[in-house]
Amino acid sequence: MIQPHSIQQVKDAVRIEEVLGDFVQLKRKGPRYLGLCPFHNEKTPSFNVSPQLGIYKCFGCGESGDAISFLQKQEHLSFTEAVRWLAKRYQIELEEEAPTPEQQLEQDERESLAVVQQWALNWSVDQLWNTEEGRHIGLAYFLERGFQEATIKEFQLGYVPDRGDAFAQAALAHGFDPQLLEKAGWVKLREDGTAWDFFRGRVTFPIHGLTGQPIAFGARTLKSDKKLPKYFNSPESALYVKSRSLYGIAYAKKAVVEQQDCLLVEGYTDVISLHQAGIRHAVASSGTSLTVEQVRLIKRYAPAVTVLYDGDAAGIKASLRGIDLIIAEGLAVKVVALPEGDDPDSFARKHASSAIADFIKANAKDFLVFKADLLVSEASNDPVKKAAAIHELVESIALVPDLVLRALYVKQCATLLDVAEQALVSELNKVLRRAYRKHLGGEAPPAEEILPSSAAPPQPLLEDAGTTPQERDVLRLLIAYGPERILAPMEDADGQITEEEFTVAEYMFQSLAMDDIMLDEPVFQAIYRDYSFAHKMGQQVDASRYTNNENQEWRSVSIDLLAERHVLSPNWTGRHKIHVVHEREKLYFAVQQSLNMLKERRLDRMLVQRQELLKEITDEAELEAALRILVSLQDAKTKLAKITGRVVVS
Repeated sequence: MIQPHSIQQVKDAVRIEEVLGDFVQLKRKGPRYLGLCPFHNEKTPSFNVSPQLGIYKCFGCGESGDAISFLQKQEHLSFTEAVRWLAKRYQIELEEEAPTPEQQLEQDERESLAVVQQWALNWSVDQLWNTEEGRHIGLAYFLERGFQEATIKEFQLGYVPDRGDAFAQAALAHGFDPQLLEKAGWVKLREDGTAWDFFRGRVTFPIHGLTGQPIAFGARTLKSDKKLPKYFNSPESALYVKSRSLYGIAYAKKAVVEQQDCLLVEGYTDVISLHQAGIRHAVASSGTSLTVEQVRLIKRYAPAVTVLYDGDAAGIKASLRGIDLIIAEGLAVKVVALPEGDDPDSFARKHASSAIADFIKANAKDFLVFKADLLVSEASNDPVKKAAAIHELVESIALVPDLVLRALYVKQCATLLDVAEQALVSELNKVLRRAYRKHLGGEAPPAEEILPSSAAPPQPLLEDAGTTPQERDVLRLLIAYGPERILAPMEDADGQITEEEFTVAEYMFQSLAMDDIMLDEPVFQAIYRDYSFAHKMGQQVDASRYTNNENQEWRSVSIDLLAERHVLSPNWTGRHKIHVVHEREKLYFAVQQSLNMLKERRLDRMLVQRQELLKEITDEAELEAALRILVSLQDAKTKLAKITGRVVVS
């Protein structure tokens, strides 16, 4: 277990915008940062990061937290693993006590796999450069492929000797458990428990996570035996989930952000050759069908994807369905077909970076236009094939989430296909209706609800006399400004008004206690009582007590209260010379107004309750007393309304 003071040391050192910036493209907007939320699909940024408070909040899906909780959700880490990740980044030495057996089991596998993969990477790189077999076979292969030594070292390419258990013997001698080595994908165990090398006689391509840590490997055979699979890959593990990984993303993410475009290719060597040629925004799906998770990973860094194909028409057609996923996620997609006989690897080795960039720019076609051209050329003059092509194209157009863009595609594709625009619109509507029925869970159209003519129209609801919104605002001000000092006018025994200094917390506690008011909402009440108790004990309380609290509900509520959906642009003052007052500058007024609104709402509730009681009173004396109370409550409400500016209707 990590000692609490070490956890606090990590929290104090973390700059949340730096940590989240490794995973989300953030842009500064005044005192905060904005980006596309990594936890749900969105086109307009609603993911807010506040460096001042050390929190993030998505106003789209509601996710919120600090740097630790972000890593837990985004990287599927435990709390302890997330703290260790941050401690490593900020070079903080953690003090730990011995974990319980259960806690040890929870963290062991992931950490052990990470150690194995890092050790295996170092071992395979050493074999490539420092053994005769590695240099003559593995290194010679890479050099023959046109990879420069600097590139081979940058991508940490390696080699496993063509002996049955070279790696296994070295790893076991180092003390690694054979079952763990098998989970990592480096060995296979025979029935008698002996291990043999799964990657023997192969060159290795490490697959890195977003932070650059090796999480898996691809290994290519150098033998010409066609019975042998060309590539072996690591199995999925606690470290590596194939559908969520992109080869080269750790090397490419900075360039992807700068280019605002991701170049998508198929294999390891395609990525390496392009990077070597200076095209640094290339990643690969590692020969697998593209997945939604991979597309969303790209979307964190750029709004557009350019797919680079070799000149093989059959290969292009087979990959079209994968691109539909990119369209459905709202990214712009362009396609570049390389000259016949070239793939991205060979093309990159033949041309300089400027020539590659120029070729991509000159030949990039919008995907749907590219698909229409391809389908039309295949259909030729065959009406049956042309009809099938139209159906297939409309399926892709239906995935475009932007309605205006979808309409433009219909118009453009109608021209390309030489078909009436209305015909495409009709077909598109059929596809959309079918998708809607599927979303509802069946093929039948949604049933229409028919109300009888005698049914009365819905009646307006009476105004709710609850005070939750007002309680939210009071608690927000308390957490945000509790320790700050304000001057409040106070009346002494002689009726003289003087200004006295209070902290916001002191003033709130005193004002609410005088009217015997406690917050009703259970979680608000719990936080309020905790703050009040800590304050009475002389503890210094700030927002982090709640935004970093172990109680998940407290943490979520406090972040929700403090995260600002809109922040005033500094341009109002700097450029336009217009000063807009922030509530911090008129803090006493903000606090007093919030308290008054809560008190006024409580009076509303008391009036409603008293009016209901009047209906049950039959005794005249009791009725007269109840009416006097009702009048006094109405007078108090009228006085408060003058302050709050609310209209009172008698």
